[in-house]
Order: sequence, then structure tokens, then C-alpha cells
Amino acid sequence: MRKVLLFFALLSAVALQAQTGKWTNDKAHTRIGFEVKHAGLSFVSGRFGDFDITVDAAGKNYLGTKVDVTIQTKSISTGVEARDNHLRTADFFEVEKYPTMTFKSTKFVATSKKTGKIYGNLTIKGVTKPVVLNATLIAQMVSPMSKVMTAGFRLRGTVKRSDFGLGPKFLPALIGDNVNLIIDAEFSPAQ
Repeated sequence: MRKVLLFFALLSAVALQAQTGKWTNDKAHTRIGFEVKHAGLSFVSGRFGDFDITVDAAGKNYLGTKVDVTIQTKSISTGVEARDNHLRTADFFEVEKYPTMTFKSTKFVATSKKTGKIYGNLTIKGVTKPVVLNATLIAQMVSPMSKVMTAGFRLRGTVKRSDFGLGPKFLPALIGDNVNLIIDAEFSPAQ
């Protein structure tokens, strides 16, 4: 019995160790998406396909974790080429002048065993504003595909496009001011 308890104590220590430190993002199973109301009728959704996410997990319940995200603005995709090209112009993201946007976390707050809030600073077109993302841990387990410990998350938040100078010529009746962020991501401890 003592050997069994020792084994489980060792296993728990290894699992805890695996949860802290650098985590690697699985880009193939990560989507940085958004949706915005169009003409008061429906929502247009899109995503950014080129990004880098670094996670340094630390502290009990990850409360000391740091997240840095860099997104290539030209990688925006809504499924309509003409709209994507317009979003890359000075009317919106002005990708030639501002090729990246960033998010840097400042604080984590746990709200339950599987939910929390990630506070951070979002920078778009040289403008930095505080943002709060609601995070939900979907699952943390050994992936049946990669055979390594993997954590899957969904993050949601809302930002105002007017705060970042995106589409100032377009009234909210045509393009909503609130942009809903929907991020699904998978991470594994760095090997």
C-alpha cells in the first residue's frame, strides 16, 4: 500500500511540474477569431491565421502565468477576398504601417476550478487598451493524438473597434462597434 501511495505522490509531483514553465501552442488546433455585427442584420466572422503565442505558466492555479501574443495583421481572413483586402487598408488595420498587433497579460484571476479572467493590454495600430478575456479550461489530459499532456481553452472578450481607430468612417449602424473575440487554443508543456 505504501508503494502505491508513493507512486501516486510521485505522479502528482510530475504532473504539477509539467503544468508550470513554458507551454507550446499547437497552432493547428488554435483559432484566433472575431465577429462583428453587420448592418444590424447579422454577424461577419473572421480569424487571424499567422500568430505566435508564448505562455509561461506559473503559480498555484496559474495565477502567475504570463501570456504574450503577436498577430500578423495581414493574416486577417473573413472568407471574402475583397473585404479582407479592405480590412488591410488604412481604413482598418493599415497592415503596411502596423504589421502586428499584440496582447500581453498583466493578471490572472481564477473564478472557479475551470474558469478565470485574463487581464492584459491589447495594442492595435499603436493604441494600447486594457482588455479582459474570460477563460474556460475545456480539458487537460494526455492528448490521444500527440500522447503528451495538453490543455484546451476557450477565451472570450469584447473590444470596441473605435478605441483602436478601426473603421472610423463607418457608423456602428453599418459595422458594429463591439467586436467579439473568440479564441480556441491548445497548449502542451515545452519538451
